Amino acid sequence: MSRSPVSKDELERIALQEIRSFPGTEKVVSIEVEFGPDPRPGTSDWKLHVVAQEGCDLARIQYAAKTTSDRLKRRYEIHLN
Repeated sequence: MSRSPVSKDELERIALQEIRSFPGTEKVVSIEVEFGPDPRPGTSDWKLHVVAQEGCDLARIQYAAKTTSDRLKRRYEIHLN
């Protein structure tokens, strides 16, 4: 299955929406996508950084971020242009 192209800003918006859909993640305020090198030619790897308010459930947020990241990596390919 091919992945849909998406911009970094759009991916951050989608990730924030999906992470906030998990119970216990209401205090998530923003998402940032960080790029890193990928060993496959012509591709890039990325990870999500989550910013949340004080008093959040870190375990729930970590679970939501990992699950969301895995899902989004299967569905989308980031275009840096």
